[in-house]
Amino acid sequence: MKKLIVVLAFTTTVALAKNPTSDSKIKIHDQDPNGVPTFVTGDLGSLGAGQKDKAAKDFLKAQRELLHMNGVEDFDAVSSVTDNLGQTHIKFQEKYRGLPVVGAEMIVHADASGNVIALNGRFMPGDDEKLPRHATVDGYSAISNAANEIGADFPTMMASPSLVYVVNERSQAYLAWVATISYKDAEGAQLVRVYANATGTGDLIFTDSIYKRLKSRKVYTANNGSALPGTLLWSEGGTQTSDTTAQAAYNYAGNTYDFYKNVFNRDSYDNAGAQIISSVHYLSNYNNAFWNGSQMVYGDGDGSQFAPLSKALDVDAHELTHAVTERTANLVYSNESGALNEATSDILGNSCEAYSKNGGTPNANTWKVGEDIYTPSTAGDALRYMNDPAAAGDSDYYPTRYTGTLDHGGVHTNSGIANLAYYLMVMGGTHPRRTSVNVTPLSATSSTSLDMAQRIWYRALTTYWTSSTGFSSARTGTAQAATDLYGATAAASVNAAWDAVGAPGGSGGGGGTTTLTNGVAVTNLSGATGSWTNFKITVPSGQTQLQVVMSGGTGDADMYVKFGSIPTSSSYNCRPYVNGNAETCTMSSPAAGDWYISLNGFSAYSGVTLKATYTGGSTCTNTYTGSLSGTGATSYQPTTSGFTSNAGTISGKLTGTGVDFDLYLQKWNGSTWAQVAASEGTTATENITYTATAGTYRWRIYAYSGGGTFSLCSTHP
Repeated sequence: MKKLIVVLAFTTTVALAKNPTSDSKIKIHDQDPNGVPTFVTGDLGSLGAGQKDKAAKDFLKAQRELLHMNGVEDFDAVSSVTDNLGQTHIKFQEKYRGLPVVGAEMIVHADASGNVIALNGRFMPGDDEKLPRHATVDGYSAISNAANEIGADFPTMMASPSLVYVVNERSQAYLAWVATISYKDAEGAQLVRVYANATGTGDLIFTDSIYKRLKSRKVYTANNGSALPGTLLWSEGGTQTSDTTAQAAYNYAGNTYDFYKNVFNRDSYDNAGAQIISSVHYLSNYNNAFWNGSQMVYGDGDGSQFAPLSKALDVDAHELTHAVTERTANLVYSNESGALNEATSDILGNSCEAYSKNGGTPNANTWKVGEDIYTPSTAGDALRYMNDPAAAGDSDYYPTRYTGTLDHGGVHTNSGIANLAYYLMVMGGTHPRRTSVNVTPLSATSSTSLDMAQRIWYRALTTYWTSSTGFSSARTGTAQAATDLYGATAAASVNAAWDAVGAPGGSGGGGGTTTLTNGVAVTNLSGATGSWTNFKITVPSGQTQLQVVMSGGTGDADMYVKFGSIPTSSSYNCRPYVNGNAETCTMSSPAAGDWYISLNGFSAYSGVTLKATYTGGSTCTNTYTGSLSGTGATSYQPTTSGFTSNAGTISGKLTGTGVDFDLYLQKWNGSTWAQVAASEGTTATENITYTATAGTYRWRIYAYSGGGTFSLCSTHP
């Protein structure tokens, strides 16, 4: 029987500085895969007297225990903003051995009295034993290799490569060469910042596109060429042009300026009255629009897929919002942060449309992107659907998100996950097809709900997000913004919306649910006293046993397992309830479907491992073997054409000799291969179980790190 102790729910005790008391209480909301906190709130100490930037830096450098510092890290203040709540938010760029650490930024949040109330961002602990200090490949060769990997033909390097450290989405750190390259592809001119490993052979780490496609104003015509800005057609206070495409760009830029000024008190995209420059008639039959870092650019469309793109207010506001994002969180335009970058432009762009056209009341078109210019001969359709992203082939559920390399890691596809979460915050309800989570809207009045949601999203973007923010941190930031502005009830709606789309993270007791892969352990789990952390595993039919094992670490976590819904302290199928972290639940002949596992902090715990394994199902329908030459290599099985499956459960178990292989299941949708399931552990062993509709599928095996042989056991109906 466990000893009864009295604790403050959802808190843990950590000694902090500057000058905190020994019993300071903090709440760790989120952490990275290495166990470093990424969002902390509570009584964190005080900045004290003097210049706030310096005091905040001193405070940050004092957090050695909390952030796992080794003392060689440093910080440069990059911005300081005091908001209308009287809170000051000071953002820092981490440096290691004198080099900036791309993707590692921390924000110190203090109230009007100088009390530190929150600390968030990503921090890379310096590790002299693991992190190289010198490049082993020259910068030009590394960037050339990386450019070749992304298919950049005849690239031009805009400046000499420079050395930085880079932290990727898995919190893995590299010494890297970075340079900006320009090139042309089927979509036109590209300007991309490329990061290449400075050791080994100079492999690509990731890219950051500077062109984001999709009240002082100037509108130019590019005269169907590519030279920008082109010939001036209309400027603020000047004579109106007769060019209707230019008129639309000018007027909609004004609508967007008014939206940001009147709703958020933001003076243009830089909050300093920057002139808004647009160019229309870019190239011929060009089916796109983009922000290029200094201005907006619009194609005329080909008349079939698109009409002139400047003639849609949500598209114009979308592009200008990229400029706002660039000047605030500066979300890297690739993978999860890139998807949030795109979603933010959809979200605030369409909120602008509702504000300008409907007085802030959402209607059916509020949830359609580009409906005014997409396929002009087809009425009622749109480029994207925020309330049902899958209707346009986009992701709507985090566990099945696209994880390939196309489109900068699926920035347009995976934006659907955040778009749907935002829709649910405003309108409430449930996911169109994936989960049964019922979301209560922020307000019973849709116009009020939309106003609350857009203010929450904007505050998260400008106050809590950093360049490397992914879905877990986006969830935490929006929930904190909701708490700041409207309190706990609004934060609960925000968390429920993220739950509905399967986003990771959450603060327990209704937070996010992480999907486990059969037989693959998740490690370095931690939680505060009283916290709840939720997981689930989908068990296919015909299994003879499900075993869930918790082990390792320090402290005391209790494990609860339940079929069909998240367990509670009084409702569960299995709860060992013993001292320490060694607990096992074994279910014979488990029901097919979702089994939920929750870890509850009886006392604070860390370093815990959790693994769920089901066994006894059918043997392999097919076994595929092969090899991957090295990092970045891909193999499609059984062939690039795939296999035909009836409706039912498709499963795949991958074993390999590489350092880290990933497994993906793709389905042919009639025009392209769309990813429907992914397993991305940190070893060469991966497992996928997917409930499929009838169709054509194929397996994709990707070498995330290292090469070697593999064997894939594949079963399908």
